[in-house]
Amino acid sequence: MSRNTELRLVSLTGFSGVELNAYLVLDEKPTRIDQKLKTLSEYVQRYPSGWKKRLELANLLYAMGYLEQAVEEYRQVIERQQPLIDVRLQLAKLLQLMGQEAEAMVVYESALPLVRNEASGQHISGLIAVCRGDIQAAILAFESAASLETNNAAHWLALGQVQVGRGDAVAAMLAFDRVLSLNPDDVVALIDSYDASQAVGNFREAQGRLSRLLQLAPDDFRVLKRLADTRCRMRLISGEEGKQTKQIISSVLRLAPDAADAHELLAYYHLFRGEWAKGVEVLERFTEEHPNYPMGWYSYGRCLFHTGEYQ
Repeated sequence: MSRNTELRLVSLTGFSGVELNAYLVLDEKPTRIDQKLKTLSEYVQRYPSGWKKRLELANLLYAMGYLEQAVEEYRQVIERQQPLIDVRLQLAKLLQLMGQEAEAMVVYESALPLVRNEASGQHISGLIAVCRGDIQAAILAFESAASLETNNAAHWLALGQVQVGRGDAVAAMLAFDRVLSLNPDDVVALIDSYDASQAVGNFREAQGRLSRLLQLAPDDFRVLKRLADTRCRMRLISGEEGKQTKQIISSVLRLAPDAADAHELLAYYHLFRGEWAKGVEVLERFTEEHPNYPMGWYSYGRCLFHTGEYQ
């Protein structure tokens, strides 16, 4: 993800009613969305057998965060134009984001016979392993893909992210560094590298990554969230510094009003200030408004634990 791409947070509701958030990486921010949506919707209704405009519609729905509708349109595209590997991968990725790993795995597997590039085949095998929950197999597949195409940042990024999932922050940092050696402005790799640096206690490196992120993506939700968290942990919570921290948290909440981690930031801001009741109230109210959001309850539980409320 370069400075020309956009990271967007969307809220989803799974088939079981569970709420979750997903990050969408967009190649560019769409413009004149409503008009495009109207035009493309009318076109596919008038010419239902075509696939090119339907693919444009699916991509637009994805960019707008209408993931369920996007999934249906991608399925329709595949029915009309079987050999489209990229569309299958996009569909599988969406299903994965929506927590439908079994369906995602089926779609990934359907793409494998169409692949002629060995590295791409290994990468898809890694994605299948992730859906299956086999982290070790995923690591081996992504390592194989990266060894075959050492200059393909996607392989190194995927490898780093599964290493994070395994809890190996050191190995993850090495993979993210390979991404950044190819593209120093990759925002996703910088964010992941920042987190890995924090995990291993390399706070100076983490601060450098965060400073670069603030140059590249100063209005990005994930960047501002990490900035606010850092300022809270540095106890920049009173006086003018405290006002600035509160303003950053307010920006995070405006960008993602339904994200549990955004409300958790505000809660811990109050906790660090000794305002225990206010901190608990923030997350109590969030769970009342989002009773089917597991991360909300997790954040609320952590907050209660830190205030000494164990029951």
